Amino acid sequence: MDAAPWLVLVSWFVYAVQWRPCLRVESGGFLLINGLRDHRIPFDTVEDIEVRYAVTVRAAGKKYVSWGAPTPPGSFDSGFQHVSDLKSRPHSMLPGNERIRQPEVVTGRDRIAQAWHDARAAGLHSSGGTVTTTWNRPVLATGVAALLWVIAAVLIQRG
Repeated sequence: MDAAPWLVLVSWFVYAVQWRPCLRVESGGFLLINGLRDHRIPFDTVEDIEVRYAVTVRAAGKKYVSWGAPTPPGSFDSGFQHVSDLKSRPHSMLPGNERIRQPEVVTGRDRIAQAWHDARAAGLHSSGGTVTTTWNRPVLATGVAALLWVIAAVLIQRG
């Protein structure tokens, strides 16, 4: 039982930093969820989207980085699924570039940029040019409660 408060605090931290963050494409814009804060970004406020190792949305003069957007595909995710076939080939035969001959792989990152481009092509609905940022109160309250439980457990053990 001495470890329970610490385990709850670590679990909350993992949830807030690793599990909760995501980037959702909605009908009117993006919902960017990072840890304790949620950003609702309408398509008409988006100035640019950078999809690299992290997705960065520049909107209404600010930069919003998504912690949980799709990561770049590895070499095996980009169409090179036949590694076992290479082992069965004669040593003198060099494999061709099989990634080029594979069907095109569309990643989540491509869908993010495509959603913005489709919205621009269809005509953007005015949202007043505002990005809405809110604190996620339930996650914040749970974290504060876990931290207070850890502090109480440490004080009880010393006392």
